[in-house]
Amino acid sequence: MSIVEEQTLIDLTTQLKQQYEQLCNIVDALDNDSNRNIDAISEQMKPIKRIEELLRPLRDAYRENGDDVGAELQAITDQTIEVVKTLMPKLASLEKASAESLRRLFPKIQGSVRAVQMQNAYRGNHQA
Repeated sequence: MSIVEEQTLIDLTTQLKQQYEQLCNIVDALDNDSNRNIDAISEQMKPIKRIEELLRPLRDAYRENGDDVGAELQAITDQTIEVVKTLMPKLASLEKASAESLRRLFPKIQGSVRAVQMQNAYRGNHQA
């Protein structure tokens, strides 16, 4: 692999690590506005996916050539892996909290919908 290709791989991996760190910060800064948080997480995933797509062919070429991983690339890759390892339980916890919130809210919402339907039906019968 050429020096330019290796530097591109290092640069993209560094960008990926930074994007994951930003995602981690978003998850850490969660407040009660879950809709906003989900939107922020979704927005942060866009550059992560874009960088992953750019990295994929470079990583594949690196593996196919059997090149040894340089110290700088190994270090940034390891750092990125550590960020992702800390992020995964946070996302799992967020997902669990969201599911629990939905489980608690659904019956309340369903009851409210039924009440509105009953009121509408009652009004419809009395107006006839």
